[in-house]
Amino acid sequence: MEQPYADGTAAYLAAYRRGLMPDPELWIDEWADQFQMIPPDTGAAEPGKYHTDRTPYAREVQRCLSPVYPSKRVVTMIASQLMKTQVALNWIGGCIHMAPANILVLLPTEKLSKRVSGRIDKTIKAVPVLSSRVAKSRSRDARNTLDTKEFEGGALYCATAASSSNLAELSARYVYGDEIDRWELDVDNDGDPVKQAEARGSTFGRRAKFYYSSSPTLKGVSRISDLFEQGDQRHFYVPCPHCGTYQVLDWEGLKYLDDYRQVLYQCCMPGCALIEEHHKSAMLEAGEWRAHAVGDGETVSFTLSAMYAPPGWLSWTDMAKEYDEAKKLQDKGDPGSMQVFYNTRLAKVWDSAEEMTKADELRQRAEAEGHRLGQVPAGALILTAAVDTQHNRLELLVIGWGEGMERWTVDFQVIPGDPADLRTWALLDEALKARYRHVSGVDLSICATCIDSGGHHTDEVYQFTRLRRWRNVLAVKGSSKRGRPVLAQRPSKVDVTSRGNTEKQGAELWMIGTDTAKDWIYNRYPLEEGPGALHFSADLPAEFFDQCVAERKVVRYVKGYRRVEWVKAKSERNEALDLMVYNLAAAQFLGLHKYHEPQWSALRASVGQGSLFAERTPPAASAADEDEPVAPAPSKQRTVQPAAPAPAKPAGRRTSQSGYLSRRR
Repeated sequence: MEQPYADGTAAYLAAYRRGLMPDPELWIDEWADQFQMIPPDTGAAEPGKYHTDRTPYAREVQRCLSPVYPSKRVVTMIASQLMKTQVALNWIGGCIHMAPANILVLLPTEKLSKRVSGRIDKTIKAVPVLSSRVAKSRSRDARNTLDTKEFEGGALYCATAASSSNLAELSARYVYGDEIDRWELDVDNDGDPVKQAEARGSTFGRRAKFYYSSSPTLKGVSRISDLFEQGDQRHFYVPCPHCGTYQVLDWEGLKYLDDYRQVLYQCCMPGCALIEEHHKSAMLEAGEWRAHAVGDGETVSFTLSAMYAPPGWLSWTDMAKEYDEAKKLQDKGDPGSMQVFYNTRLAKVWDSAEEMTKADELRQRAEAEGHRLGQVPAGALILTAAVDTQHNRLELLVIGWGEGMERWTVDFQVIPGDPADLRTWALLDEALKARYRHVSGVDLSICATCIDSGGHHTDEVYQFTRLRRWRNVLAVKGSSKRGRPVLAQRPSKVDVTSRGNTEKQGAELWMIGTDTAKDWIYNRYPLEEGPGALHFSADLPAEFFDQCVAERKVVRYVKGYRRVEWVKAKSERNEALDLMVYNLAAAQFLGLHKYHEPQWSALRASVGQGSLFAERTPPAASAADEDEPVAPAPSKQRTVQPAAPAPAKPAGRRTSQSGYLSRRR
């Protein structure tokens, strides 16, 4: 029997004709209602034929995702388990069927990527018009794997957003980014992964389409919130079944009894009746999206809370119970559950700053106290300093410590100059040698200094501290791992010999537990006086106080485990807070946190032996200073005039000696 051969000419002409056909003008929601199936083996609560009428609020989102719709970017900041992933599946299926092109699906983790890829695979097998277009899964065939699916006209790739190579390998007309608030802020030092992902569609121009979905996280940090505000900010309005007034269902409108026997919604119109939840189906069917902003002209954005969950899903009663449980934990000092409720149920960013001291409070307190920079008040008995390195300046903060770790800001200077320039460090060296007049008449010098080495000038910091270790000038680096002490018990050696061995007398690096230090600092911001209190000077710039409270606590779940982190908004600066942390580490290096009444009494006695009429004399240069190459200062700088010798070195603190200096002589 003869084996029939394929007609290559006919196959070529058929494919050529299909290529000439324009993209079908079928909306994605219409395609989903006609073709989409929800496989029963995905664990979905309602498997079977997909119906957009079950979630009417998803119709307009899908229409905006249609290839013929002019929007370039669609953003959904929506509560969990409402529509985000199913809308993405409908969009992917419709694109494969009607307007095929490369599709890139990005997830925050490898585990989640495999889970979503598996769901896409099951959906393709359940929909005949998709399974006939996607390459069959065969052994030794790389065209259809768990993370890659080839089809006529393109391919679908499912990967993580945690690798820059995944964001730069291919060109894609369609890009779907899920849970983008869980993505890394900077992937492989190549910048924002959202920008990297959108670069994959640059060759498609206005035909490219990007879909981003996520529940939000923290105010000032949430990427989905930024994208939502970039768009036209659409909210879903539903009519009141009693008066017909269209309104947004806000959490504040929910009213319920303590025993949850009645959970109702209060209409926004004064005097209108309460709304029972069984009206929700009719309200959703008659609902409509309304924009609250103009947007950038390319982005349409949607937000929706779990208050709109269809009947049979999450009820208002369930939400009321969840909120009350979270409120009890928050009242006990654990705001994590309340943050999760705001993020995943209300689709709102969590502003933990509401629970913390405000910058205005610190500023008003400083103005009321009237403390001036450059003067050491009566309660301050010993000085420490901290230096933060930036690309074009050094920032110096001097703090005076008193009994019970009470603190006063004594000096704050911004030293302009490139840290790669030796003259910048010469200015810092002079500032650290300055002495400050105590109200008793004694001149105090800085007893310990911590300098940040975690920036782009690590080697310069090591060189500066290596030569001044005898003056307790330390190179430090922060570590955000929870549970670490404010200052490590011992430093690590960072210098190596020509043979690769550790140089025992070389530069030292002290690790700082920044999370522990920030907890200590933030917990004491409310204190106005007494042990632990912080007294700000009225001379500090206004932005200094904003930087002191720039960071907030956020709760993240990493591999199923709850993790609390300190984060700051992308647009905010936190140099002042870092300086507070480094000063706390310097105080612990001196052992001040272990001082008791005898040690504080000795310090009080030492600062009480001065004279207000003591003659000011410049400090004598030490032999070690003479050996150092110091370049002349190129610009003016405010410094405090040096005077008499500093008080005796307090007992009980850790000290170190520089063998490097002795070898240089």
